[in-house]
Formats: sequence, structure tokens, C-alpha cells
Amino acid sequence: MSKPGETLYMVALKHLARDGRKAAAELPEVQLNYINGKQLRTLVEAVAGLGPTVVFPVEPELRVTTPEGKFVVQLRGGKLNLISWSSAHKGGEYSAARIVSILTGEEALAAERTSAGPTGGGGWLRGRFAIAALIVGIVAVNGFTAWFISQPKKSLLPKYTLLAQEPAQRVLENVAGFYETGPNPGDRRLEIDKTGKAQRYRFGAERKAVAPQDFTVQPADAGGRTALLTSRKAMSTGKDPLAVGMFGDL
Repeated sequence: MSKPGETLYMVALKHLARDGRKAAAELPEVQLNYINGKQLRTLVEAVAGLGPTVVFPVEPELRVTTPEGKFVVQLRGGKLNLISWSSAHKGGEYSAARIVSILTGEEALAAERTSAGPTGGGGWLRGRFAIAALIVGIVAVNGFTAWFISQPKKSLLPKYTLLAQEPAQRVLENVAGFYETGPNPGDRRLEIDKTGKAQRYRFGAERKAVAPQDFTVQPADAGGRTALLTSRKAMSTGKDPLAVGMFGDL
């Protein structure tokens, strides 16, 4: 249970067990909602500990949502890599401790304290201003966290209108079939029938279906383009339904 006012994080895991201590291509995606900083640190350190034991096609990945923005932590070549869309952070290869410091905002706070300069003379006044600014910043971050948690989940889908029955049926008849990224373990297969029922899964050894997922698709019009809307709240406006079944709702 989190403490009142504690900053919380949302993490999506790819090719990883829930605790980050195992990596495999056949593992289903896991979503961890509202974990605290200590749990986030434990998770990143566990993934870092996998190191050289991870080889292609396994591609462990953490997608972390923080009050400051979104980050991706990848394990490649036995080392952690951070990807950030914020101008305040440069992506690159970092230690687990450095990545946790960036994700939790500890590094930014440390830089702020350093920029305050040495004390002495009028330094005590600057120090008080820095403390006040830090308190305001903490209150703002915690306020944002509370607001973020209370907000309804927003859709990233474009505006769309579901097609009428006859044109919708024509679209389904056109896209019905199966689609594969390849025949090897780790590749994926999508199957769509004429009723709109769909299933996707990964290939294991000897093309055995791994982690099958069932959902439905509905033809729609999105800005004048024919699209497929899935029951997983994803959409593809491309010509290849594979985009919806395999990657559209990651």
C-alpha cells in the first residue's frame, strides 16, 4: 500500500515476468499500475541483473509513465538503455541506479541543489529560497500525481464513425484471413473471420500457439479512410490488418 502523497508510477513490461527476474519472448505483456519508487527501483535492478543471459529474439523492455513524462528502459547487449522524449534527459546507456534516479526525479533535484551554489554571505538566503522552491515542487508533483490517478483513461484513437452493416460486412469479407510476421518462434499470427472475430498469438517451438488473445474488429471510417477498430481499443487505418492485430494496441 502506498503512503499518502507518495509519487506513483505506471509500468508496462514486455518479454518480462512480473518481477523482472525472468525474460522470454513467449511471456505475455504485464501492466503494473501505481507502484512506488522503491518497487520501481527493485524492478529496474532485477532487469539489469538479467544482463548477458538475454539474447535475441528476447527484447526486454519497461515502458514507464512518471509525473515528468514517459520513458522506455531497454535491455540490449546485456546493458540498460534509456529512451526519453524529454529535452531534460538524454537517452543512452546508463546504470540501473542512474536510470532510477532519472525516473524518480532524484537527479533533477540534485542538479537543482548544486546550482544553488555554496553557502556563506548571502548564501543562506539563497538556500531558503531553494528549500521553498523544493517544497513547492514536491507539492506540485504530488498534486499532479493525485490528479493523474483520478483522471479517466484517455483514448489516443482518432475520431471515427462505425460503418453501416452492409459496407462493414464488405470490409470484413475483404480482410478475412490470416496474417503472419514469419514462421519462426517469436513471430506472430493474426486470424480474422468474416464475423469480425479475431485471434492473435506468438509462435513457439514447432509453430505452437503461445499466449493467444481473442478480440473483435469493427470496420469504421476515420477521417475518410477505412479503418479497423478492435475491442482492445486500438485502430488501424493501414491496408494491412497485421498492424492492428500485432502492434496497434501495445
